[in-house]
Amino acid sequence: MELNTLVDYCFWAPVLLWVGLHFWFRNVSYTVFMKKQLNRGEKWAYVYNGYVKHPARVSFLRFCDVLFTLVASTATALMVVWSMQKFGLGKNAYYGFLSLLLFFGVAHLMKRRTELKLTDLFQSAFYLEYRWVNYDIQRKGIAMSDENVRDRAGLSFAHKLRNAENHGVFWRYVKAMAASKKVPPEMFEVY
Repeated sequence: MELNTLVDYCFWAPVLLWVGLHFWFRNVSYTVFMKKQLNRGEKWAYVYNGYVKHPARVSFLRFCDVLFTLVASTATALMVVWSMQKFGLGKNAYYGFLSLLLFFGVAHLMKRRTELKLTDLFQSAFYLEYRWVNYDIQRKGIAMSDENVRDRAGLSFAHKLRNAENHGVFWRYVKAMAASKKVPPEMFEVY
């Protein structure tokens, strides 16, 4: 009876692996996505200085993404095969390995969802900075193209995020910028 209980508890191990994979994508591996966006020329993307100075870390994160996805998917597929054998579907149990493809797809969707949330968060924070830089330029009466304003806002945004990173309040600062309603007063006036 104790062996049966132990196996039942092992059934929940893949659930813990999926939770860990979610936190891996959200808290560590997002740097791979940010680096890709930065290489594409997105002004809102920001990568920690440690990853900029040591680009091999990003390659290591890519490798860990694949490895952790493979481990979580394989463990879950093994539990599906074990469950099929336990419930008397032993002849068809090896078809449970086809669920491995399904779990790879679930991991990809999980990673994609994290990337979309990060995109929204950083774009909202950048847009706030863009509005403030645009307001400051208009207030001074300087004629400047939108691309130049965007470049200035990108530099200002990167400087503020680097400063927040150095002080250890990076995520709190980005979330506060994204949720901020402190917009320049003239932006909503009709001319």
